[in-house]
Amino acid sequence: MNAKRLFVKYSLEFFVIVLGITVSFWLNQLAVERSDENERIKVLQSLHSELAEIEIYCNERMDNYRDDIDILKALLLEDLNIESLNSLTSSKARIEFVMTFYRVFEPPMNQYQSIIHAGALKYIKSEKVNEKLGLLHNTFQRYMHTSVNYEQELKKSFLPYLIEAHPELLLAKENNSIDLSGYAKLLHSAITTDPRFEANLRLLLGYLKNKLYFLKLYNGIQIELNAAVDEALGLNLGDQSVPGA
Repeated sequence: MNAKRLFVKYSLEFFVIVLGITVSFWLNQLAVERSDENERIKVLQSLHSELAEIEIYCNERMDNYRDDIDILKALLLEDLNIESLNSLTSSKARIEFVMTFYRVFEPPMNQYQSIIHAGALKYIKSEKVNEKLGLLHNTFQRYMHTSVNYEQELKKSFLPYLIEAHPELLLAKENNSIDLSGYAKLLHSAITTDPRFEANLRLLLGYLKNKLYFLKLYNGIQIELNAAVDEALGLNLGDQSVPGA
């Protein structure tokens, strides 16, 4: 009888211990999952906020790229249209910028870089979000940088020739007695009488169109990524019955 009681006693104690360990493990696991869920939401919300900034940046760059292209097109017309050029810019410096300077492409990426450095990408379970992140910040970011580098190298190599062959254009930009119309006529005359100058600007025009094309692709991926993040946030914050958020 005593042995039976001892067996029951020790069995109950063993059961209580195992139950306690199991419950403790379950509660700890639940806390970890809840913490991971909170981190996932924070990461997605950070990406969502940064994507809104990237969209604003892309729209601003898109407008500038289109204006750059239109200014070059106006200068390369066989018959110069001053009114058309005036509708694009009222600044001689703006025209010189298109020919001699380049626009960097550095969209906001602080949040994304922080997420990468913290190793927080592991909290994102959405394959769609991870795929679009890679396309945006790796594939199409490289395309944009390559396009900018081509433009930069072209302008860097041509600028010494411009200074040597057409110093009057650089001086006219600084001469307040020469208005935009007079400056445009000087520039158009130099383009139509100097095949190398015209060829350079036509090549530059092609580079700028290519850069605008890749920016449109980049912007399209940004829109798709934003939609994927919205979807993931909706799953996380709302419908918990659908897996894969």
